[in-house]
Amino acid sequence: MQNVSDIISRELLPRVRKPGQYIGRETNARYPDFSAAEVRLALCYPDSYSVGISHLGSQLLYQLVNDMPGVACDRAYCPMPDAEAVMRARGVPLFGWESRCRLADFDIVGFSLAHEGCLTNVLTMLDLAGIAIHAAQRKQGDPIIIGGDSMADAPEPMADFIDIFCVGDGECMLPELIELVGAAKATGASRDDILLQAARQIAGVYVPRFYEAQYNTDGTLAGIRPTVPGLPEKIARRHLDCLSDSPGLVKPLVPLSEAVHDRVTIEIMRGCPNACRFCQAGHVRNPIRCRSVDEIIAIADQAIAATGYREISLLSLSTSDYPQFAELIDRLNAIYTPRNISLSLPSLRVDSQLATIPKLTSQVRKHGLTIAAETGSERLRRSIRKNITDEAMLAGVTAAWQAGWRSVKVYFMAGLPGEGEADIDAMFDLCRRLSDSRRAVDGQRGAITASVSWLVPRPHTPMQFAAARTEEYYWSVRNRLREMSRRSVIAFKFHRIERSLLEAAISRGDRRLGKVIELAWRAGQRFDAWDEYFDFNKWRQAFTDARVDPAFYANREHDFAECLPWDHIDSGRPRQVLETQYQRMLAELE
Repeated sequence: MQNVSDIISRELLPRVRKPGQYIGRETNARYPDFSAAEVRLALCYPDSYSVGISHLGSQLLYQLVNDMPGVACDRAYCPMPDAEAVMRARGVPLFGWESRCRLADFDIVGFSLAHEGCLTNVLTMLDLAGIAIHAAQRKQGDPIIIGGDSMADAPEPMADFIDIFCVGDGECMLPELIELVGAAKATGASRDDILLQAARQIAGVYVPRFYEAQYNTDGTLAGIRPTVPGLPEKIARRHLDCLSDSPGLVKPLVPLSEAVHDRVTIEIMRGCPNACRFCQAGHVRNPIRCRSVDEIIAIADQAIAATGYREISLLSLSTSDYPQFAELIDRLNAIYTPRNISLSLPSLRVDSQLATIPKLTSQVRKHGLTIAAETGSERLRRSIRKNITDEAMLAGVTAAWQAGWRSVKVYFMAGLPGEGEADIDAMFDLCRRLSDSRRAVDGQRGAITASVSWLVPRPHTPMQFAAARTEEYYWSVRNRLREMSRRSVIAFKFHRIERSLLEAAISRGDRRLGKVIELAWRAGQRFDAWDEYFDFNKWRQAFTDARVDPAFYANREHDFAECLPWDHIDSGRPRQVLETQYQRMLAELE
């Protein structure tokens, strides 16, 4: 492996605005012997250092793999545009943060594909590493490029660029893949042989080059089928049997530069009991698996000691649905309140259970409470299986005011099937009532910030058959809410409409989206999740140049008879169940 530490220090670090992002050497970083390792793996998060180093899944896998004998695991993040320009001008290859070796010299390079806004960054990182961006152009000796996380559940838009998708919990598949690569290297197996062995032997592995996409004359997908005998027609998503089989992150990396999260994060539960009809994670990450209270406290003790952090965040899709929630909060408060260590509780379910939370969490940080109402009207809430009444929500928020919270952030989603002007008006009305509920506590109005996102009908949910609304519709909703709140204490904030439309087109796309992604990247698109870098005009031009209509994917309702680009991925929820749920949703709206 070629160490490029000197060129990094000489050519890169003096010329970038935030060199701390590229130094490595963080507290709790691991330094295995890369020269002696049988398998060398680089885990890449295709976003900035500040975002990537805060990603719990990446840190868990980094810890897990480095504990495997004979394996050395490094990490890398996407250089910011200023660093990319320097690296291209000065000939600095993308490198591993610990080893300072070229990424192209690793056996495996894995990407966490968490969302659509990181996809152009994957191409940037491959290109900076000197690795062919197209899987079909890689040769013997090139690293095997793997992709996991949320977008592996609907992988076709990135099929041109990824060698292997790991569909499901990475803790299941990554060790198996590493062992396979190690054994194959020992026998001198070719790169193609390794890919075929992985496709045949490891459940949850999808190798796009061994599958062919066929299309109907109307442009819809006819099917995705294996071209090699013996490969599965469907790829079954892998799930850990027990969350305790995923090692707790007891020695998190402590960033040297600013990070989006600066705290201990503990995943207490995987899966969600609510199965809201719009939520992909709530459908594909089941069954529900929980850590015990004793295990959570043990992880917290070790992580606090290893980092010096003063805040613990309890993470799950719906934290207050953790079965021993009250006991957990009581015990954490008893241990950490005397030490001035606070708790953070994201993902709270806003119903009668919320009213008990302020009584249990005297040391929860009270700078702001975040709740997900999703819609303003109970009618729409019921249709998406968000069974929360306005009265329960008001009772919960009133209890929060009484417990010391002084501001509330409410998440809404616009563009749901059956939505009308009355449902939009109900968003403002609900916020006004939540704000007024503070009057009974201290005579003042509560500060309410309403964040409005736009429906992206996600794969593997009942909504996968629905169409996203048009850009014009979303602008009309935005303008209506801004006008209603102009002279009120309610502050509305809105997600970028264009970005949501792009997410809808890509997430519901097939392999033809690969050309669009590449063209946008070649036009200069980077960091599409960042407002300062996102340029929708470049994406529009990429769709035009690729002769791909984004509305065909984003704004078209799918018939039940249509083959969908993710039907070959078995998420564990039968398609017939999703069809039935969608029909019930529409019937409930009548």
